[in-house]
Amino acid sequence: MKDKKKLSIILGVVGVALIIFGIILSFISNVKKDQKEMNSRMNTIVTEYSKFEKNIEEFNKTRKSLHEEFLDKVYYETLTQNDTAYKTKLTDYETQVAKISQSTKTIREYCKDGIYYSSSDVNNKCNSFKLGYEEMVNSFVDDINTYNKNITAYNKYLDDEGNTTSLKLETYQTKKTYIDYNNDGKYSGKEESDKNEWSTNRTITIIGR
Repeated sequence: MKDKKKLSIILGVVGVALIIFGIILSFISNVKKDQKEMNSRMNTIVTEYSKFEKNIEEFNKTRKSLHEEFLDKVYYETLTQNDTAYKTKLTDYETQVAKISQSTKTIREYCKDGIYYSSSDVNNKCNSFKLGYEEMVNSFVDDINTYNKNITAYNKYLDDEGNTTSLKLETYQTKKTYIDYNNDGKYSGKEESDKNEWSTNRTITIIGR
C-alpha cells in the first residue's frame, strides 16, 4: 500500500512538473513568435519608410512645378484658356497624393498611436512618417485653396470691370481637408491664413532618419 501511495505521489508530482514545463515551453514559444512578428514589422516599417521618402521627393517636385507654373502667379488675360489644363494638372496632383496614401496603408497600420518598438530608429521613422504624411495632405489642401482663391479673385475682377462677356471660372473641388494625423494639436504643412505668398523653396522635409 505504501509503495502504491508513493508511486501515486511521484506520478502526481511528475504530472504537475510536466504541466508546468509545458506551460513554460508554450510561453517561450509565444514570446519567440511575438518577437519574430515584431521584427518582421520593424523591417517592413524601414522598407516602407524608404519608399515613402522617395514618394515625398516626387510630391515636392510636383508641388514646386505647379507653384512655378500657375499657383504663385496669375495672368487674367490667359487664365480662361489655360483653366482646363490647370485643373487637369491639379487632378493629376490629387491622384498622386491618393496613390501615396494608398501605398502607405501598411506603415500607417504598423505606426498607429500607442504602438512602440524596441528600436528607437523604427520609432523615429514612425514619428517622421506621421509628420510627413500630415504635411503632404495639408500642403495639398493649401495648394487647392490657393488655386481657388485665384479663381475667386478672377471672378471678382470680372464683376468689378463690368465684364459680362467673359465666362466666370469654377473652383477646383476636392473632398480632402486639413488633418492632424500625429495628434499633436497642430496642422503641420498648413500655411498661416494671413500669408498670401508662397515660397517655392518650401518642401516637405523628412526628419528622424
